Amino acid sequence: MAGILFFAAALCMCPAPGLLLLAILIHESGHLLCALFLDWQRPDIRFSPAGIVLQYQGMHLWWQEVLVCMAGPAANLLTGGICFLCMGGRITAESIFLCKTLLFYSIGLAVVNLLPVQGMDGGGILRGVCSRLVFPDRAYQICRAGSILSVLFLWIINLYVQMKIGFNLSLLAVSLYLTVTVLPRSA
Repeated sequence: MAGILFFAAALCMCPAPGLLLLAILIHESGHLLCALFLDWQRPDIRFSPAGIVLQYQGMHLWWQEVLVCMAGPAANLLTGGICFLCMGGRITAESIFLCKTLLFYSIGLAVVNLLPVQGMDGGGILRGVCSRLVFPDRAYQICRAGSILSVLFLWIINLYVQMKIGFNLSLLAVSLYLTVTVLPRSA
C-alpha cells in the first residue's frame, strides 16, 4: 500500500510533490496490471489515511498473491532504474533534479512497502510464502512477529536518522503510522 501519509509528510520537505504522487500511482499501477494479467476481478479501490488500497475479492493461489504484492515495489524499482539511467545521459540540470527526486521517491516507496509488515506488500509476500510452508496458526505467528520486529527496526533507524542526520518528517510519519496501525493488530 503506497503511503498517502508518506506523501503528506514529504510535502513539508518535498521539492516536487507531483513526482511523489507519480511514484505512488506507478506503485499501485504495478499491482493492478499484475492482477489483471492474472485475470483477477477488478479490485475495490478505496482511499485510507495510509494510502490507496486495492482489495481483490475471492481466493487466489499463494504464488499469485505473492506476485501481485511484489508488482508494486517492482514497478517502483523499475522506475528508479530508468531514472538512474536517464541521469547518465545528456539532459538538463532541471531534468536531472526531477530524475533524482523521482528516483528517491520510487526507491523509498519500494523499500518501505517491502517491510514484512501486515497490511503492506512485504507482509503480503511473507504471508503468502508462510501459508505455503507452515500451518496457518504458525504462519500468523511468523507474520505477527515480522510486523513487530520490522516496526521496531524502523524506529531504531528513525532514531538514528533523527539524532545523526537531522529531523526527517517522512521517516517519523511512517514510523508513527505503522506503530499506531500495525502494533495493535499484531498484539
